Amino acid sequence: MPFNPSRRAGRIDAMGFFLASVLAALAAGGVYAALHLGWFRSAWELGEWLVAGLAFLAVGLGIQGASAPRNANVHGTARPASEAEAQAVARGDTKLASLHDRTFPD
Repeated sequence: MPFNPSRRAGRIDAMGFFLASVLAALAAGGVYAALHLGWFRSAWELGEWLVAGLAFLAVGLGIQGASAPRNANVHGTARPASEAEAQAVARGDTKLASLHDRTFPD
């Protein structure tokens, strides 16, 4: 049987639709139960709580998405090598300092 990516994508879409519909049904049942059991005085109060919760969720996701890059951890006085330094290292004229016993200021 040959590989058919469109068939596989159709299955994934159907499964995603099924999971989204189950989640929506659970949410609707939770709203009905919350109103029926008297957890909220009215549907408007429930709506206020939902809006506030979604606002906090959006802010939290926004903060996570706007983080600093993880590869910017240069400490001390790091700088690129000059042309003369790069040529000296390429020729082998310089001895590199061992880094295992040095301390660097933060």
